[in-house]
Amino acid sequence: MTLTRDDLAVLVLTELARREAEIAARPRPPAWRVWDVRPDADDREYGPRYSPAWFGDAATTEARRVRFLRTVYRLADAGLVAVLKSEGGRLERIRLTATGTQTVADLTTGGDHPVAG
Repeated sequence: MTLTRDDLAVLVLTELARREAEIAARPRPPAWRVWDVRPDADDREYGPRYSPAWFGDAATTEARRVRFLRTVYRLADAGLVAVLKSEGGRLERIRLTATGTQTVADLTTGGDHPVAG
């Protein structure tokens, strides 16, 4: 089964929304656990750390991993996600923008919303 660009975009957006919901739902660590406070704050502000492993078998080869990465950048260009790069220029974290959040809501309620492509 080959995924289209739209399929990939929907997969990235819905998986990111799921991970952001998990972050929002988890309790904040107590202040005395300083080693957990900073990563939790970064997750909440900048979004989860991106990994092609999020997509399981759909990203098993290098070519598929690159397709997902290109999809993330297309979504960023379309204003649906914000990316945070490390000092070395590698993609580190992604989060939904307000437009991206609305797009995911439209997709999950069965609405037809144009996706970056």
